[in-house]
Amino acid sequence: MFEGFVNPGLAIGAALASVPLLIHLLNRQRYQPMRWAAMRFVLAAYRKTRRRVQLENLLLLLLRMAAVALLAFAVARPFASGDSPLAGLTEKRRDLVLVLDGSASTGYREDVETVFERIVKRAHDLVSDLDASKGDRVHVVIAAGHPRLIAWTTPEKALSVLSTLTVPTDERLDLGRAFAEVLARVEEDAGGTSESALEVRFLSDLQRSVFADVGSAMGSEPGEDRPLLIEQLDALQSYGVSVLVEDLGPTPPYPANVALEAVAPIQTTIGAGVPIEIAARVANHGTSPRPAERVALYVDGERQPVQRIDVAAGGTAEAVFTVQFDRPGSHVLRAELDGDKLSVDDSRASVLHVPPAIRVLVVNGSRSDRFVDDETGYLMAVLEPPSGDILGPAASPFDPTDVTPDALVSGDLELADFDVIVLANVGTIPESTVTALEERVAAGASLIVCVGDRMGDLEAINTKLYNADGSGLLPASLRRKVSAARRESFYHVADFDADHPALSFFADDTWRPLFTEAPVYDFIATRGKLESAKVLAILDDEEQSPLLYERNYDEGRVFLWTTTISKAWTKIPEWPHTLVPFVHEWFRYAGRRRVPTRNIGTGQPVWLETQSFPRSPELIRPDGSRRTLDGEATETSAGAWRMPEIGTTDTERVGLYRVELEGAPAEHFAVQLEPSESDLERMSPAELSVLHPALTALARGEEGEEVATDGPRRGEIWRTLALLALLALIAESLWAAWLGHKRKAPA
Repeated sequence: MFEGFVNPGLAIGAALASVPLLIHLLNRQRYQPMRWAAMRFVLAAYRKTRRRVQLENLLLLLLRMAAVALLAFAVARPFASGDSPLAGLTEKRRDLVLVLDGSASTGYREDVETVFERIVKRAHDLVSDLDASKGDRVHVVIAAGHPRLIAWTTPEKALSVLSTLTVPTDERLDLGRAFAEVLARVEEDAGGTSESALEVRFLSDLQRSVFADVGSAMGSEPGEDRPLLIEQLDALQSYGVSVLVEDLGPTPPYPANVALEAVAPIQTTIGAGVPIEIAARVANHGTSPRPAERVALYVDGERQPVQRIDVAAGGTAEAVFTVQFDRPGSHVLRAELDGDKLSVDDSRASVLHVPPAIRVLVVNGSRSDRFVDDETGYLMAVLEPPSGDILGPAASPFDPTDVTPDALVSGDLELADFDVIVLANVGTIPESTVTALEERVAAGASLIVCVGDRMGDLEAINTKLYNADGSGLLPASLRRKVSAARRESFYHVADFDADHPALSFFADDTWRPLFTEAPVYDFIATRGKLESAKVLAILDDEEQSPLLYERNYDEGRVFLWTTTISKAWTKIPEWPHTLVPFVHEWFRYAGRRRVPTRNIGTGQPVWLETQSFPRSPELIRPDGSRRTLDGEATETSAGAWRMPEIGTTDTERVGLYRVELEGAPAEHFAVQLEPSESDLERMSPAELSVLHPALTALARGEEGEEVATDGPRRGEIWRTLALLALLALIAESLWAAWLGHKRKAPA
């Protein structure tokens, strides 16, 4: 009879129909028959009317049971298919799910209206065709980075919400997540069966990149790593649901569009006072070249001279600006193009962090009046080049301090003032100093240990700096000194981690010999390498001994250089073409402070950090709207302050954001458009129709009746059951009243 229920769990309420029967049985009179001569006449009269009374009572009982059962079934919402005997009682209403493409690409303006405005207008027409008096219902979903169910149930509510939609989101369309929302509605409608009567329409600009994974994944077997979109389409197909995809995009298959894909420095930002090149990358997604495209760059609000570049059809080009920052910290970059039909990608903001000078404490274990014999003479020349150097002192990214071990032991130095601490051939370290070093490294500093002849008692050093459980600072224990005959042979680097930031400069074949061919005459062999430690470079001796170690120590890092940083045991310090890039890359990596990114995608959270406590933080969005940031700031292990989280709902629009603080400069961050959203290449309806059986492409304005599923469609009959339950209650009331009146004894 019934094919299924939308709310099958509520169907058990039909068991309540037995309650009137139980009441009747419990209220039956129990008596002991007694013969009484005068009752013979009464019994004779009762026998004549007993059958009629029983039939009347049975009818009353059945009406009461029917009312309860019908009401329970109506609440459970049963449905029947078109070939069921109850098909004539099913409702003829429509349940429509409208998925509107709200991605940034639909902001493309063609003629006088944008694609998104066209999509909303078409949705309005479809909803207007629904009839609320027949029980028609509609679900409207805005599909973008994540689906937003903005209207449901009645067409009137949907129309009122659609009238408020004027602009799309700035997000990229995630169609898999959107169809997951559709699938949830389909499963609810199916009610545990294998069929759903929902109509699903997707109004879109048919951006090709949205469907890029569908065609390639269709050949994979179920259970393989298939995209979420394919899984959702397979599931919809299993319920007999076809998604009608209506093309409302631009007319040309390759709409012309020029976009700013990125604005960022070409090379690593060293520090303030150093000229740096900023590249604004422009992409041409059209089929015609774009000559002399104007690109403007604003640095902290100050406009730079405009650059003109030629961008080939389907290609990219960069406008390069030379900029010099006068202070460390965050700086705002904003590039702009002349406006075109898609305005959201004609400008792009970025926040660039210019690091302060890396504060380096160099503990010189073997000081000498002669520069060439001093343990850290060559190192200090690199960290703090003489004023006559071609770069000048302002170009150095380091702020070094050279001290003796006595200054370190005395406690006059505040280790928290340094980002990198170098122990160069330091033989003895008191326990108190070891503890202070452990605390500073754990808080985020880097420790570099360079060995030498002053470190004669290796076991004493191991006792203080190495533990097999990793609680000590060293990544491995120091074993013994290994020496080569200087006039006959030497060691050199056999291999190194070319992907590591400290050594990547030498990855190129041109520069590789500068590191691999430098002679090493003496080194300290090691043992007991910790599992958490990494060997970054090894020598070509028989044991393939490590030359450079790295390990993480809580928030900081520890490096072990198993030869000298002076010329005593190696020629590296005397090779400036090796020493200068090696020290710069190594120490910049070691002193790199973990700065949370200030460039995020749409709908991503962000946490900003300041060096002082942020008072009364207030977020200002690109449109000028404001919101006070709720929550407490927390202090980090590095001594900075982290503001409360700026959530995903605050970062849904691209552009430059700022957080104003009481008594301090504003902090900025940028929300950036996904570059692929600027590629407006379209998929034709014919191509779309063959991608997946659950997708049916419609031309603009096509109604799509011909795509209805084969065979009879099922429908709900709860309204009929509810009406019958009401009639049963009315009939029971009237019948009970009539029986009461009829059986009432005359006055």
